[in-house]
Amino acid sequence: MEQRIDRFRAGLLAGGLLLLLMLAGPAQAVVVDRLYQAVVPVEDTGTGARDEAFREALRQVLLRLTGDPAEVRELVPVAGGDSASERALDGRTTRFIDAFSYRRNGEELELHATLSAPAVGRMLAERGVAVWGANRPRVLVWFAVDDRGDRELIHRENTLPPFLTEPMQPLDREAIAAERGPWKEPLWAESQRRGLPLALPFHDERDRAEVSLSELWGLFQGPIKEASRRYPHDLMATVRVNRAGGGWRARWQLWRGDDRVAEGVARDSERAMVVRQLVDAWADRLAGRYAVAPPRGEDLRSARMRVTGVGTLASYAGVRRSLAGLEPIRSVQVDTVKQDHLTLDLAFNGDLGVLRDYIGLDERLVLTGGPPDGAVPADPQDDTLRLYYRWDEERGSSMLPGRGEVQEIVPLDSAEETGGSGATLQQ
Repeated sequence: MEQRIDRFRAGLLAGGLLLLLMLAGPAQAVVVDRLYQAVVPVEDTGTGARDEAFREALRQVLLRLTGDPAEVRELVPVAGGDSASERALDGRTTRFIDAFSYRRNGEELELHATLSAPAVGRMLAERGVAVWGANRPRVLVWFAVDDRGDRELIHRENTLPPFLTEPMQPLDREAIAAERGPWKEPLWAESQRRGLPLALPFHDERDRAEVSLSELWGLFQGPIKEASRRYPHDLMATVRVNRAGGGWRARWQLWRGDDRVAEGVARDSERAMVVRQLVDAWADRLAGRYAVAPPRGEDLRSARMRVTGVGTLASYAGVRRSLAGLEPIRSVQVDTVKQDHLTLDLAFNGDLGVLRDYIGLDERLVLTGGPPDGAVPADPQDDTLRLYYRWDEERGSSMLPGRGEVQEIVPLDSAEETGGSGATLQQ
């Protein structure tokens, strides 16, 4: 009887999987869209300005995808730079452009370009360049500023009614500019430039009851972490900015749970450049951790993953959907489905620690056994890696659309853009 039930369950899973993959809730990492779009100021619509704008658009996209400024300079050298690298591109950057248009932003003329994901991907793979996928960790930013004794926390204005049931909209440029304080615009711009999802707290009565401005300024991690619990995030950044000479000085720390993974100081005379240093430091570090080199057949590794708590079609689809979207994973094959657990065979590229970090971006997948890296061989005669996880749908409930409390600075927000003349390049 148990075998027949298992076969019936497997049949249901196979038959309903396609529909459920489309309907299942989103993975808990932020999926950054529009990675392949770029905006470049231009002097005019002439061929020379357009060609250089295409090169700059390619640089913008490559920086988001590789997270490595040095790599970008090597692939697309600036005018007058060293282009001796064998990996540098030739001048035909038009082959990477799917479409472009010219638009006015006040007095400034801009070229808006959409690059071809397949063409860019092939180029990076041919050159062996590691790529940071669209699943990216969300960084909650506590940003305190002291301007000659006047202290404030840079936060999202909480003007939404408590009965709101619709998903909160991503921050947009106009909304940020309309809110109090001059720091949000550069935070938005740098989030877009690096493709790094940043989130700001509300700093409402609930936040102020858990962490004071003095504690924020003192970077006291206990109260800050307590106040952070209400906000879905993968990492937390604390920033303390004050006047220094004729400019600004920012001390920052980056935390993953209880572990401080990085810290530093940024200085500049302009607010925008201070913020750029901060976001560059965070994005460089995270890209270095999450970027995955292109696969080669002999480099693929395998692991067997057992996930408990998979007792419904929805949970089955959720596990498959979560894993299939991760950059290091090249294939996910179902081995067995029995009672409430699922066994999968994974083929993945790169380091096991990177795979674990990607899986950890979805908090519904909870590591349940083995050593700290979650992988153990079955026995001395079998070196297959085995990963043990538990699926917990409730852990992701606060991050589903309409149920979270955080306002994100979502990179490359997907709102429709209108206006301007357009052109499409046929390759």
